[in-house]
Amino acid sequence: MEGKIRTIILEDEHKSMLTLQTLLERYCPEIKVIGTGNCVEAGIRVLEELKPELVFLDIAMPDGDAFDLLNRIGKVEFEIIFITAYNDFALKAFEFSALHYLLKPINYLELQDAVQRYLKIRPVSHIQSRLDILNSSLKNHFDKISLPSNDGIIIVEIQDIVRFEAAGNYSTAFLSKGESIIVTKTLNQFEETLMGLHFIRIHNTHLINLRYVKKYQRGQGGVVTMNDGTQIAVSRTRKHEFIEGLRNLSLTMGHSI
Repeated sequence: MEGKIRTIILEDEHKSMLTLQTLLERYCPEIKVIGTGNCVEAGIRVLEELKPELVFLDIAMPDGDAFDLLNRIGKVEFEIIFITAYNDFALKAFEFSALHYLLKPINYLELQDAVQRYLKIRPVSHIQSRLDILNSSLKNHFDKISLPSNDGIIIVEIQDIVRFEAAGNYSTAFLSKGESIIVTKTLNQFEETLMGLHFIRIHNTHLINLRYVKKYQRGQGGVVTMNDGTQIAVSRTRKHEFIEGLRNLSLTMGHSI
């Protein structure tokens, strides 16, 4: 067991628990399952006794949910990979918090990917702050986002992000105070996550926060000037969506264009 990740599975469905344990043994040699639990009460006992590094945690349990358990144990000193049957709104909250999740039924390739993502951020990185973001996002309060980088996870205010620029399988986030962060997520992922929050893809390589648009110069596609002075060409195929986004933002702020 030396060198392996001490892991607990908290899952109320016995068959699902056995399936996950089998998949971990077969496809994730870095993992060593040291305990299991099937409810909040059992989960608290096994967490306090065994002190794992990683927990696979089912959101729904018979005597409460994952958040009931986490609230009762106090300080969280392990990383979490959530197990969930949700497949819509809740997943957006997970993306904002950079917490890992697996959808039921669990696919072994997605399981391997989740474990590899965990390995990249060891030791525990801002876990409590990320849980707070998850809780807030689940209540439809999208104020902060966790940006995973090669060095760990950086938590920023949504309103401080000026734009994202594509960099292969990575992205660069540019913030209002001049900082830039290389993030290990693609522009496509951010476009999907930030949908509905006044972020618009205006080019294959640029996703911008409309609140920081200073000027738009018309043309076939046109050119946007951001508050930081950056000028970005607008793709002709994305021009209509950009104009509509500006109009919606203006209406939200009580203006019209």
